[in-house]
Amino acid sequence: MKKGLIIIAAALFVAAMVLPAMAVDMSLSGFYRVRGFYQSNGDSDDVSGGATTHRVTATDNVGSPDAYWDHMLQLNPVFKVADNLKLVTRVSMFNNQMWGSSQTTGVVAGKDALSANHFNDTAENIIFNRAYIEWATPKGTLKIGRMAGNYTFFLPFGNTELDADRIVYASPNYDGFNVVLGHEKRVEGSVTDGYNHADADHDRYFAILSYACPGLYVGYAPDWYRDETYASTSATASINKYNHNFCLKLNDPTNTYFFEGELQLRKGEKDNDTGLDYDYDGMGYYAAAGMRKGPLTVAIATAFCSGDDNGSDTDYKAGTPLGLDFQPLYILTGDKSNIATNSEGGYGYYLQNAGGMTYGTDQTLTGVQAYLICADYVVDPQLTVHGALGMAYADKTMATYDDEIGTELDLGLKYQIMSNLAYELHAGYLWTGDLFKGAGATTAVDNMYQIDHSLTLSF
Repeated sequence: MKKGLIIIAAALFVAAMVLPAMAVDMSLSGFYRVRGFYQSNGDSDDVSGGATTHRVTATDNVGSPDAYWDHMLQLNPVFKVADNLKLVTRVSMFNNQMWGSSQTTGVVAGKDALSANHFNDTAENIIFNRAYIEWATPKGTLKIGRMAGNYTFFLPFGNTELDADRIVYASPNYDGFNVVLGHEKRVEGSVTDGYNHADADHDRYFAILSYACPGLYVGYAPDWYRDETYASTSATASINKYNHNFCLKLNDPTNTYFFEGELQLRKGEKDNDTGLDYDYDGMGYYAAAGMRKGPLTVAIATAFCSGDDNGSDTDYKAGTPLGLDFQPLYILTGDKSNIATNSEGGYGYYLQNAGGMTYGTDQTLTGVQAYLICADYVVDPQLTVHGALGMAYADKTMATYDDEIGTELDLGLKYQIMSNLAYELHAGYLWTGDLFKGAGATTAVDNMYQIDHSLTLSF
């Protein structure tokens, strides 16, 4: 830890000394955040039961509270070599590491693996997140290197931003029209798998086509998710997923009324050399409409991810998952609990009466249907208060399960102490739904509440 800090400090000092002579301009932005977190019933979102069962359980008086502090320092140095050429980097320290944690590698100690591993949070003291070249020309902008990636197309609804190795080209603006083309390397299997396969890789290819003018934004992003990593095993398989993402944003001329929405369609197939082939056919959507009136902003919204209630057939109907960047509610969609999309990659819950943990016979992926209303009120330039009420239901359940995930009420505030120092306080209460009572709705469950607050210094 000490050695790493010395290295970074020395590198920044040397850069500050030599860059003027090299005609390179360096800018630095970032933040340091300290956060306190308390959740009353840390087991209310568990999908557990040991090696032979994998169903929702939240037994009365069993859930133990979570209470801890964590912190994070993020530095964003940008090196401008020429007016149209720069190196963009990011370094993170104490990446949401808990105070008092003795870990220096692996996921941050937490309530469970899901909450600990959100946004690739790890316990390394220093992480070099990003480094990429950005070259702007009259013909467009080219970015090459490690940068923000994964599903980052339009609204936070479908986004789970991770750092990924990418090549991205963005066209100039042609009377409101823009085109973005990209390739993302997820896994390099050709060299690393030990089988000497020519193409055992995992890649994503995508495009973003958009048009914007005052009061209107329209976007379409096709995405090809190609996974050949199974070719390095005896169970040879090829996975191709074709996602189609649509976005619409509207504002009236006075910017009083607004609408935003996103539709995601998932198609594709998994071809097995032995055994059955599978087809992907799922969907998800988000829509919000609201009004801005002076200091008050009010919006109503709905979000949906389709489930699959037949794990034994060859049609996989679970939709594209809700993104981890999508956090309109502190508990149901918060980055620590994320109950509405917990626990299988955002698709919802595995439900089953018996059997192993593999999605198969007599099992269901629930998906999620959520509704919410939220409001923000700017009391003065320093203080903003927030309120939200949301409900979440499973899209699919088994006959013996209820579909109610829960109802949540949130209150929060942000106080801008200084221009670069802000304090935030969030409080949420969740009336836990009967889905957590398990098969036959016979298990007692507890409600839960959560309080977190943070102090953030930005620069």
